[in-house]
Amino acid sequence: AVLVPYSHSGDDEQAIGDWIEHGGSMPRHLATLAAGVPVESEAGVGASRERSNVGGACELVDAALRCRSLALLAVHPYDPDAMGLHLTLFGVEGVGPDRLVEEYGLDPADLADHRDAAAAKGVALYYLVGRTAEVFTQCSQNLFTKRPHDDPSGSADGADAPRPPLDRLFAEQFETLQATVAADGVPGASPRNGQIGHAAYVERRRGRVYILIPYYPGNAIHGHAAKLWTNRHASLVVSDDHSSLRRVTVSGASDFLSHRTVRRRFPVIARAVTHPDGDDGQTVNAPVYWFATRADEVMWETGTLARNELTAERPACSVNAGGDGRHTKKPKYFDAGAVAAYDMHLQHEREASPRGIDPAGSRRASWLEAVAPALVVREQRLVASATRSDVRDATSDGDRVLGD
Repeated sequence: AVLVPYSHSGDDEQAIGDWIEHGGSMPRHLATLAAGVPVESEAGVGASRERSNVGGACELVDAALRCRSLALLAVHPYDPDAMGLHLTLFGVEGVGPDRLVEEYGLDPADLADHRDAAAAKGVALYYLVGRTAEVFTQCSQNLFTKRPHDDPSGSADGADAPRPPLDRLFAEQFETLQATVAADGVPGASPRNGQIGHAAYVERRRGRVYILIPYYPGNAIHGHAAKLWTNRHASLVVSDDHSSLRRVTVSGASDFLSHRTVRRRFPVIARAVTHPDGDDGQTVNAPVYWFATRADEVMWETGTLARNELTAERPACSVNAGGDGRHTKKPKYFDAGAVAAYDMHLQHEREASPRGIDPAGSRRASWLEAVAPALVVREQRLVASATRSDVRDATSDGDRVLGD
């Protein structure tokens, strides 16, 4: 569901419909929101801008409609058993609520909450629909959980919190969200986790800022990582809901680097990873490779995030692939090399065919029936977890990029 604001004059309903449903241009007032406004950049960053989350959503919708692909990563920070659900859609189209009900046999009441929210905000309601190219879980997401802080407000007067320097921002993180697009156009999004300060590193070289993420054997070979190898441009999203209370997206040229290259060009970070104790003895195996993103653009989201905190029973921990042990998943675990590409022709046929509709709603009804028992269990588990008495006992314990 997408909530799209009208302009101040409120006479652009037709323009919004032409944009979302008929391939027209983004209305001017939405393009202004998406562009944001320039703000002062720190040294080494190409450009910095600031915009609302509505502006970011407008840019996302416009990109999805133009390239007809969309990657979604659904996570729940308060669910102790949640594994981030990753969906990649192709053949993406924009439709209005009436058309969605008609084409998929929905009960109009299914959209009542969305319609009520749109009416209350005085905005237009649309949906992005498509067919699934990929569906899988992100297992690293369930390695920590959060709870609302005792003081959830960002600031007493509701003003934006200060924009911290990027090196300090990343030094306080245990998670970043990494968005990439493979050479074949398939997008992806994946959480990168580690102990606080070790999920990603900021370094400067020849006057430019770079974000470097180490990939260990535990996360060097999964499906999202494969998209990194041909990716030319990437974005890293930080939703810092525990320290600065700001959300920022760092975008730019990207490449994957060998550890030998990082050791030569960024020796301080390379040593910090393999020698965390600071002495001469190496105690951690070297990463399989590193992924580097140059900070060509930094987009700050206006507003302050609600404050969360890590739960004491599951902080950002050593279990994840970037933790103490840098745990290994053997390539043979996936057995990808032994499986023939048996379904590529089927995917090509799906991409060439029109989007399937289900006016009778039989497929959705069948799905709802199949998942009903599991959904009840999950909701009960989530409610029980949110009301536990100890939830407040938390701790805060390549060349195309580098240019040479």
